Amino acid sequence: MPVTNDSWFPLFEFQDWTYQSSLVLPTPAEKDAPPGGAVTAKKWAKGILLCGQAMKTHDRYTLSGRLAFRPGLELAVEAKGSLGADGSPASFEATGIATDGPIKGAVYQLVGWVFPETPIENGAARVLAVQGSVRAVRGPDTKPEVELGGMPAGSTVGIFVIERGQ
Repeated sequence: MPVTNDSWFPLFEFQDWTYQSSLVLPTPAEKDAPPGGAVTAKKWAKGILLCGQAMKTHDRYTLSGRLAFRPGLELAVEAKGSLGADGSPASFEATGIATDGPIKGAVYQLVGWVFPETPIENGAARVLAVQGSVRAVRGPDTKPEVELGGMPAGSTVGIFVIERGQ
């Protein structure tokens, strides 16, 4: 997306962030049903995102942090994205890697959108929420074919929401 005078940069700093993800696991009957019906889902993970300020380049931004689930279980997160425009969301792509502890070696990819809080002032906006999809790329070194929730690594995809803590 080209940078315009209406582009905005996401401000993450000085916020408490809650991360939650779910697996959508429709039954065969739910898969065959018409749109509008309910589908089975399972809570996948819940944690806290700890990050500093995103760093802006010309038309992109980067962000580093940690996604902590409980003591000893966390992912180092590196994210990048393109700036938002007007009230439209910015993009978000991230990789989370467990670098130590019992989950060392686990890898997850996240893609989605960063939604701004309004008003947007001086080309920056506090972040209201981040939403998108998460894919389990690899399980821990001890069992790389199975992700941390017990599902097959590589093909397991869910949804996530990152919101400011209450």
